Order: sequence, then C-alpha cells, then structure tokens
Amino acid sequence: MATMFRRLVPVLLGVFLASCSTPDLLVVDPDWMPREITGHIRQLEPGIYGPKRTTVIYRNGTVRKSDVVDLVFIGQLSARDEPPYIVFAGRRCWDCESNPSIYVHSPTGGTLSKRTTRYRYPGRLYSHTNGSLIEETRMFFGDCLPGRSAATAVWFVRTRRDTPYWRDIAIILEVLGGDLEEEILEDPAPSVASTLTLVDKGLCREIPGHQMSSEP
Repeated sequence: MATMFRRLVPVLLGVFLASCSTPDLLVVDPDWMPREITGHIRQLEPGIYGPKRTTVIYRNGTVRKSDVVDLVFIGQLSARDEPPYIVFAGRRCWDCESNPSIYVHSPTGGTLSKRTTRYRYPGRLYSHTNGSLIEETRMFFGDCLPGRSAATAVWFVRTRRDTPYWRDIAIILEVLGGDLEEEILEDPAPSVASTLTLVDKGLCREIPGHQMSSEP
C-alpha cells in the first residue's frame, strides 16, 4: 500500500499545482508568487549523483533553493510590511516513503529545508501495517478563526495515531506582528463550523486532502 501511495504522490501534487493558478487561492503579494519551481539532481562526479534539489524563482526575481522535493506553491499569509509567509507542500526525500507535508516559510527567513518544521498534509491517513484509518485532517488558511489574525493556518485533526481511542486537536499557526506563532488546542478543540462559515464568505481557503499511508 505504501508503494502505491508513493507513486500517486507526484501525480496528486501535480494536479494540485495546476489548481494553484486559479484565483481561488489566497495571494496577498503577487511579487512573492513563484514564477518557476524546478528540481534537479546534482551530479557530484561522473555517474554519481547527490540529493535532488529544488529552485524557486519568485516573480520579483528572488531565487531560493531547497532540499524539499516535489515542492508546490499553495498560497500566502500576510506578514504586514514584511514579505508574506509562503505556504508550500512538499516531501523530505526523493523516491522514498515520505508523505507530502505542509511548510509555512518566510522567503527571507533562511533556507526551506527538510529540517524545517513540517505539518500534516490534509486528508485521510491509513496504517501501513493493517490499512485501518488512523487520522483525518482538514487544513485551512487565511482569515479562518474568529478572534484570530487574518493570516492564520489551522489544522482540524481527528486522530488515534498514538492512542487506542479517537481524539480531536487543532493546530494553529498565526502571524502576529510579522512573527509566526504556533498553538495546539485540545480538550476541547475548536469546532470547524465557524471556519466553514468564513470559507463561505471567501475569507478562508481549504486545502483539498487526499488519502495516504502512514510512514514506516
């Protein structure tokens, strides 16, 4: 099962990349939209190749490199007078059993790397050992929680990955004063209902999820 999902990941991300060009995604600064995202495998010496690298060229001419592969632009979160935080999807390694993850990264805040904090990609997660459902995640970004910043990413997670019973948690990334702050809420976690109301108003965006197998 893990092999099947691994083969599907580049296809799914490619389909999602095509959708990223639509006005439905949240873009607060067009100058920090990627104009081009390319990947290549660096040749160390004849016949010997290093890790796959990614180059991001923004519309303002800024060039950034990353060792996160299958990188896909998803949207932006405003950071006041600073460049916006960029929301990417990507994986830690090429041709491996790594699932896609979400990265929220400032293009002027250092290199986006596989050591950068990564967050759950939305969708359903199944155990690689017995195929049972162990987690369901929905992710939103924009003005997505009442009383919070208009630049927020939030994950609503229903999980039993680490326990025998289901529990609900919410992971919140909020841009405050140009900085990115993280908070985890549970017992109780906030309801997704108010977020869906903001989606209906066009203030918040949901990232479509897909099915994945847990990493061994």
